[in-house]
Parts: sequence; C-alpha cells; structure tokens
Amino acid sequence: MASVDHTGRMAIDAVHSLGRSTTWSLVGEVAVRGDVGHPQGLCRWGDDWLVSTVLPGSGTGEVLVVAADGEVVRRVDVTDGDCFHPGGFAVDSAGGRAGAGSPGCWVAVAEYRPRSTTTVMRLDADLATVESFRFDDHLGAICPLGDGTLFAVSWASRRWYRLDTVGHILEQRTTPSRWIDLQDIAHVSMGVDGERLVATGVGGLQTPSGPVQLGGLVVIDIDAMMTVHDTPVAAWMPSGRVATYNGAHVTVDEGSSVTLHCLVDDTTATIATWIADAPE
Repeated sequence: MASVDHTGRMAIDAVHSLGRSTTWSLVGEVAVRGDVGHPQGLCRWGDDWLVSTVLPGSGTGEVLVVAADGEVVRRVDVTDGDCFHPGGFAVDSAGGRAGAGSPGCWVAVAEYRPRSTTTVMRLDADLATVESFRFDDHLGAICPLGDGTLFAVSWASRRWYRLDTVGHILEQRTTPSRWIDLQDIAHVSMGVDGERLVATGVGGLQTPSGPVQLGGLVVIDIDAMMTVHDTPVAAWMPSGRVATYNGAHVTVDEGSSVTLHCLVDDTTATIATWIADAPE
C-alpha cells in the first residue's frame, strides 16, 4: 500500500517522475518464516505486514500478519465457500476503529476463475469480519477511497468498478491500460488534483524467442477513472519473475524517495525492498 501524508502532492510528483530509465536498487530482504502460499496483496499493518494469499490445492484463502522480522504471527481464514482467492487489498484508514493500533482493511475473496463471484469483506483492527457483500464478478483487487466508496478491478483488471459498501455499482468501465494487469492497489493522495491511487502489476509480450514478462506501476485518477501515469518496473525476483508479480507496497518519504516492497516468490517467500534512484 502507498503511504498517505501531508506530502500527497509531492508523493504523486515523485511517482510521476518514474520511467523506463529508472534504476531500482535492492536495499533489503527479510525472509518470511512460514508458508505464505501464493500471495496476492501486501500492505503495512502498524509495524507489521498484512498479506492476502491463496493456499494452492487447499481451496483456502487467508490474510496473514507477518512481523517486521519475517515471522508469520497470525493466520486468518477468509474462505467463503467456493470463494477462496483473496486479491490485492488496502488498509481502510477511514473505517478503522477509534483508538485501535491499526485501522481495518477491505479484502475481495473470489472464486478462482474469471467472471465468477466475489465475497467482499471489511475486517476490523482485530481482523474480524464486520461487514460483507456478494458481487457478481471476480474482483482481483480492491481499495477503499476517501469518500467511503471502493475502487475494484476484475480478473486481470479488464473491468474497473467504483462501488458503495453494499456492492452497488456507482461507476464502471473497461480498463484503459493496454499492457498491465493490476495486481495490488492502494491510496496515495487526495488533494487539489483529486484522489489518486497507485497500482502495481504485470504484463507480457510474445517475442520470437518466447514470452517476456514486464512489471509495471500506474497512477489512477479516481475522478476521471483514468490512468494518468504508467511505467515499467525493472526489478526482478530470484526466480526471474518481475518484482510486482505478487503483492507490492509503495511508499514515498518526505524527501520524495520512492520505495517498493514486494513479496518475492511463493510458499517460502522474502519481503524485498527496492529504492528508485532519483532522476537526474
């Protein structure tokens, strides 16, 4: 998830400065101690991490709490019948419980096939389900917005939705992106230019020598339901997958340095951290 603070305009400017010539430097790795399955989403949860994941072959979806040192300290089953595939997700600062150490979060748990159904859940600061609704499509990622509504994308982000918190469609469109399938989405700023989200994901090209995978990052203007910036991300996992294949969390510090945290590879995973070199 991308951080939100008083430097929202600076944060957007910093993300907009990223391009295909940006160099991403690997600056840290934390091995996760515990099976993380096939992770889908990653976001900060106080000093810890929240991870949404599906356990292959088991028909089970979970939200994990991973401590800063990499230990899996809690597992929350979010399976709802045939819906066991949680997607990219984000913390809901506005919906957090007063006085709680961490806010709640929204997570979309879908059947494992396109054009299926999804149970959308809001979890509170204790990760208990406090409300939910059923939606007639596979939602692959979801993010709460500043006005209390939700932004979500379908399988491979082919369809974009703006929803209320009981599942009514307020706005819908086909994706404007021509190359990236969104995997994880988060709020980054709200200001005079409107509300912006940052999303990460993966695309692919067929070449004469075989398929090539591309990592990517986009900025979404919520009012226009449009992508206003996109860029490849030239960072890779040890397996050769792009860094943004699984869940990712983007932060921008007060010095406008962009940091990308990614959950690297499946089952026995690492949370790796890259910093974008500042443009010259």
